[in-house]
Amino acid sequence: MVRRSGGGSKEIDRYEDIVTFKKATGCSSVMLARAAQWNCSVFRPDGKLPLDEVIVSYLRYAIEYDNSGSNTKYCLQNMLRELQETPRGKKFLETQTLEQMCSLWGLGEQCRQKQVEMKQRGLLGRRDVVPASLEPRLKKRKVEEGGDMVTELQCAFLRNVYGSDVELPKTRLLMWSRKNRVRQPEYNTLQEDKLFKSVVTVDGKKYSSSFWEKNKRWAEQGAALVCLWALGLESIETLSKHGCIL
Repeated sequence: MVRRSGGGSKEIDRYEDIVTFKKATGCSSVMLARAAQWNCSVFRPDGKLPLDEVIVSYLRYAIEYDNSGSNTKYCLQNMLRELQETPRGKKFLETQTLEQMCSLWGLGEQCRQKQVEMKQRGLLGRRDVVPASLEPRLKKRKVEEGGDMVTELQCAFLRNVYGSDVELPKTRLLMWSRKNRVRQPEYNTLQEDKLFKSVVTVDGKKYSSSFWEKNKRWAEQGAALVCLWALGLESIETLSKHGCIL
């Protein structure tokens, strides 16, 4: 019978600790979660690598496979832990894009070159993904839907840009419509190939993000964000954090 033991991750800081834990519990294998997230080189019999070296290696993979900025940031936060309070850690917390994160570890130019290379090869970035039945769309344009014109902007909703729910685009747009006594926003959300795209109607005009999102909530927030920009209620600085291209 194979016996496994979980737990005790905080007691494991190096490969020798794994061996000790295995012998002490009599299990046939040891599963690590937090210790592996903190520094995956904990599995090296020759000893752990410096954290910066691990981060650089991880970022190189993130660049190569166009990993999402939000997922990359989450993984790096697990690695940095208390180091987020250092000067570089604080700068890291302000980043939004993969390129910004890479720049803090000297990989900004490599990230930019890879993105250019992918576009030259005709590969789509993760924010250019559309249902298989559709062609990639332009970054900013007016499209027609049901006889109405839709103001469309390449602008992705990123939840970590905001603090409380009151600051979210949908909430702000609803508050604006009430204050100005116009009909509250109406959202029409399309779904294709497990992707969502929303169009919001405000005061007789329609707005949408060109991005297709993985869930309906994000698609609606993205549409609201574009509307806020069109109404002059969102700054260029905030839009840039959402990867918006004007």
